[in-house]
Amino acid sequence: MSLYNNGFFHLAVLVSGGGTNLQAVLDAVESGEIKNAKVALVVSNRDGAYGLERAKNHGIQTAVISKKEPEKLIHAIKEHEIDGIILAGYLSILPPEVVEQYTDKIINIHPSLLPMFGGMGYYGLKVHTAVLSSGVSYTGATAHLVDNGVDTGKILVRARVPVEKSDTAEALQKRVLAIEHKVLVEAVKIMVSGHIEKTKKNPIELSDTYSDHNGQSNVGGGQVQPTDARLAGLAPAETKNVLIIGNGGREHAIGWKLRQNKNLKLYFAPGNGGTAELGENINISVEQIEKLADFAESYKMDLTIVGPELPLTLGVADEFKRRGLRIFGPGEAAAKLEGSKSFAKEFMQKHKIPTAEYTSVISVEDGVKIIRNKRFPLVLKADGLAAGKGVVVCNSISEATSVLNDMLNAGAFGDAGNKVVIEEFLEGKEVSLLCFTDSETIVPMETASDYKRALDKDLGANTGGMGSISPSPYYTPRLGDEIAEKTLEGLKAEGLDYQGVLYIGLILTLDGPKVLEYNARFGDPETQALLPRLETDLYEIAMAVTEKRLSSCKLKWNKSKAVAVVMASGGYPEKYETGHEIEIKQTKSMVFHAGTKLENKKLMTDGGRVLAVTAMGENFEAAQKAAYKDLENITFKGASFRRDIGQTGAQRDMLATRF
Repeated sequence: MSLYNNGFFHLAVLVSGGGTNLQAVLDAVESGEIKNAKVALVVSNRDGAYGLERAKNHGIQTAVISKKEPEKLIHAIKEHEIDGIILAGYLSILPPEVVEQYTDKIINIHPSLLPMFGGMGYYGLKVHTAVLSSGVSYTGATAHLVDNGVDTGKILVRARVPVEKSDTAEALQKRVLAIEHKVLVEAVKIMVSGHIEKTKKNPIELSDTYSDHNGQSNVGGGQVQPTDARLAGLAPAETKNVLIIGNGGREHAIGWKLRQNKNLKLYFAPGNGGTAELGENINISVEQIEKLADFAESYKMDLTIVGPELPLTLGVADEFKRRGLRIFGPGEAAAKLEGSKSFAKEFMQKHKIPTAEYTSVISVEDGVKIIRNKRFPLVLKADGLAAGKGVVVCNSISEATSVLNDMLNAGAFGDAGNKVVIEEFLEGKEVSLLCFTDSETIVPMETASDYKRALDKDLGANTGGMGSISPSPYYTPRLGDEIAEKTLEGLKAEGLDYQGVLYIGLILTLDGPKVLEYNARFGDPETQALLPRLETDLYEIAMAVTEKRLSSCKLKWNKSKAVAVVMASGGYPEKYETGHEIEIKQTKSMVFHAGTKLENKKLMTDGGRVLAVTAMGENFEAAQKAAYKDLENITFKGASFRRDIGQTGAQRDMLATRF
């Protein structure tokens, strides 16, 4: 930071209205609460803004500059040798040149607890009206750094304000405004004192009774609490409502892990026979985006976690955020990484992420021209969502032509097959690398490997997954870190705000790891093997992600090996029957429900993949034996499962022991 005028930090304050936040800063500067600083310039985009009069009363230079005159604003800032900028109720977007030049030196004050009720269209009374409509118990004020988004910069300081039953939008606005003054002053003190980097990593939250009587910055002391100590939520230690969207084994595993936090009340939409034991099932299907958001608003969900890919590609996260609802999962634009394989391939090619060579086609004729000049085997992929089954390895031109016809003409995968990706066949071991990301930081989880084929020895048709193990026996630490970081940089470059889980399907080739696919959510059945090994509170992680504080969240994993074996309905993944009663005797393993339902108090099959039995052990052999032993205690008509899940891990364990 450069200091001018005998060591004073020059501030420019931008206002659009009455300037009460400006007055709070002026009072703090003049009283010495904000030390070594001077308000050198006040700018407004409105000629009649009373904030300009406040500045003139204090002998401060002023300027009226419309949003159509960015060059004038840039000139004024340079002329007054400004070190930092404060947006105090400034209802206009800053020129990108200013944002770039003053990175981490522009603070905005927003009248809500970001990221709730932030973004385009949320300002003034509109924020408080939305807060009251949502039924949340708390709102507040947030001071954050300004980036090229709207209310998306790093949070520095927040303070809560309880919402009262008698509140009108005007009454709530008045109470929040009083807190805004304190929050803004604290943030300015942080900037002037050079503590921005420290606070970006560990934002502070002022207590409800905050007052600062000694004129000193409260960073790390006094009434200020580091936010990472309160990752479990904004409100006091009370029951939190969490909605989990989905009805599979993945969602049961997510709920099982969340339930270890005793302060959570869980809801599943629509859920299954197993999730009903953890919380309340809600009869809303995953594609009913409006109804899901309506439920979350009405029942005051503190957090929603999206399990399957379909609602993500339909924009569920966008709708929730539009309503000011906290959600764990990427928006529709970012979820296209999974929703369109051609989009994902273009993304990887553009950002130099290693992957197989490919071509996309929309007609059989074009496809045949391509495959005639390709080496076999060759991989054909339906472009859209196909429940993990839209990938076919072809060994001849005739086979590939037949598959192209099935996908593009016969509608084998519906609209998902309207475009086909033709891809070179890669050889190597496959690894599932799932990562948490808040769009600023990416944190890989422990790895997993899944078993896609229906039959032992990786024979039979492709499925959604017949089992998984964790950790992957083929992966060495940090092998995929560069790919993960490149992916994050690509997301940033594309302007894709991604808060959730990014699944990177890797293949370990002789040329190094390459990406087979991206998924925009927890994998299934990898989740059933991963989450039992996670020791960190999943709710805390999800909150850190949605608040863009993942960098301060440390993940802890146990060293056990996990084997998850899927029990499926007979005939899966082709034609299969449902409606058969399931009997589960006492088991030591975790039993995660997928295709199950409760009918007249009886547990019945209700899908292709019915259950996943997950066992832990000090090695894969012990975990495998425990899982298959418990499989003997579960019966239903037509039950089928692979008998070699975990065998590869056990073999690798033996090799490691020998050598």
